[in-house]
Amino acid sequence: MQRESIRMYAYAIDFDLIKVDLSLNYYNGVSSQYYLKNLDTSEVKILKGEATEKENGFQSYLLHTDFSVGTRYKVFDNYGLACFLDFSQLSMSKEFDDHFYYDGDDLGSHYTKEKTTFKVWSPLSTEVVLKIWKDEDLHYYPLERGDKGVYSTTIKKDLDGYEYVYIIGMNEESTETADPYAYSCTANMHSSVVIDLDKVRRVDYPLTELKHNTDAVIYEVGVRDFSVDEYGQITHKGKFLGFCEEDTVTKNGFSSGMDYLDMLGVTHVQLLPINDYATVDEDHPDLLYNWGYDPAQYNVPEGSYITDPNDGYKRIQECQRMVRCIHKHNMRVILDVVYNHMHDVNNNALEKTVPYYFFRRDDKGELSNGSWCGNDLNSTAKMCRKYILDMCKRWQVLYGVDGFRMDLMGIVDIDTVNMIYEQGHSLDSSFMLYGEGWNMGTALPDSEKTTIENNHKTPHVGFFNDHFRDTIKGPNQMEVKGYTSGDTYKTNEAIIAMCDYNKFSSIEQSINYAECHDNATVFDKFIISNGHEDEYCRQKRCLLTLAMTILAQGVPFIHAGQEFLGTKNGNQNSYNAGDAVNKLDWERHDHYMNVVQAVKFFIDLRKNNKCFRYYDYEEMHQHVFIN
Repeated sequence: MQRESIRMYAYAIDFDLIKVDLSLNYYNGVSSQYYLKNLDTSEVKILKGEATEKENGFQSYLLHTDFSVGTRYKVFDNYGLACFLDFSQLSMSKEFDDHFYYDGDDLGSHYTKEKTTFKVWSPLSTEVVLKIWKDEDLHYYPLERGDKGVYSTTIKKDLDGYEYVYIIGMNEESTETADPYAYSCTANMHSSVVIDLDKVRRVDYPLTELKHNTDAVIYEVGVRDFSVDEYGQITHKGKFLGFCEEDTVTKNGFSSGMDYLDMLGVTHVQLLPINDYATVDEDHPDLLYNWGYDPAQYNVPEGSYITDPNDGYKRIQECQRMVRCIHKHNMRVILDVVYNHMHDVNNNALEKTVPYYFFRRDDKGELSNGSWCGNDLNSTAKMCRKYILDMCKRWQVLYGVDGFRMDLMGIVDIDTVNMIYEQGHSLDSSFMLYGEGWNMGTALPDSEKTTIENNHKTPHVGFFNDHFRDTIKGPNQMEVKGYTSGDTYKTNEAIIAMCDYNKFSSIEQSINYAECHDNATVFDKFIISNGHEDEYCRQKRCLLTLAMTILAQGVPFIHAGQEFLGTKNGNQNSYNAGDAVNKLDWERHDHYMNVVQAVKFFIDLRKNNKCFRYYDYEEMHQHVFIN
């Protein structure tokens, strides 16, 4: 409906304050008084208030009164014109969390054979209906509003495997949404699925304790990229199960897949996002490609990595199997999590269940956009923070993951990040947490952002060390050199970057890297910055870059394929460039086996010599000297 055709709007903007916008084309926007009618009881109140600003063709009025959130009301002007009272903007008030914060751990669907209970936090809605079905068996159940705006119902029936959505009603309007706390779903977020958790209990493999983060060697790879290349001869191409195959070899007879990672000696496999993301059709996963930094749901695994994305149990079980198989090889799993934004601010369960609440806004009420994706998650809102913590706990407890890499961590507030670490460490003493500490332009004071500059406020959290990256290989500008590409003026900086950061409060906070999924590969950069040299010379420079990354004080981080001079053919932003550009090229692996063996040697050297793995500055300074 066109706004110019509407003559009156009414919003609750605080718990005792209503704002009415009256069109200037209607009685010049003048009404001497208003009436508030409770549509459930027919009670009517006379409201008086003051006229405020005129803007965009409307005269605004502020009306002080009391009302009950979640009840249907209509506001009438002095001439009988009426509109529903809209609660959606109330979530932006400072008092909202105090009124509606819910600390229970029972949101979502909770199954037993005899009954299933459904609970959803939707305090602004005036009605919630459960739509649930299996094959031709379709039912609708109204939910009862309870304390803190939690709607619930219990269905006494065996609902194992049933699909469901919530219909969220706000006065005369309604929208269907998946359950933000569901354990599983069907393809493309079509519906949530009721799960019997007894069928998805995880099986653990005992792992050697990670005493210090500097004992880790991190290897970043995407699920699809890992196994999609035909040359690697992995059967489950692009799937979670690709990590579960053993004794796989390339067409040339060298180890591929998990046996290769085992041989290489890395300790942690960091996976690009595996939660449900928006830009690959799960029913037709080969049509599009994406890294997955466009989250649609945080609560379930991505369906394009499943052998059947419409099977709610396989979505959980195949992801669990992947983690278990990585653990079987005595490697831990780090998940790349994107708790800074969502793909579509409107088309997600968080916004649909509680409009305006889960996304950060500035002082003018406009969406914050520090992520450059159109929205920023509002991590300081209590229920948003709780949701992030609950999902982190789920990935640890249900799937067995061992840590998180936080994308654009500078958009998330310090308190939330510290809580993620404290919760994670309480569940697993070997838990790791690190992320991108860039200072993004989100609507949050700089002092509250989890940035590199604020690292002393998050002493147990690691940060990608861009100073190390730019000093060693050079900045992301392709033609600009670093130390390993021949800028010997950076020798002193390189020495300092290797062993004395002056930048972090702990050695363990420094994630040392020269290459990651973002930007060009080191090999491609050196083709530009060192184009006058032959490939043999550039190969030696790449190897030196790897050696310095692996042997520096801090935590080494290797991008998949970097150890065999991976190339994206110059593509610096390959997030949707397809398999040909992003795949782990197993034929290239075989061709550069000499570099692979050297990297394996460097990793073994680091793991077997404490002098490369100091975790305490005082001890390091007793043994490492800069002359």
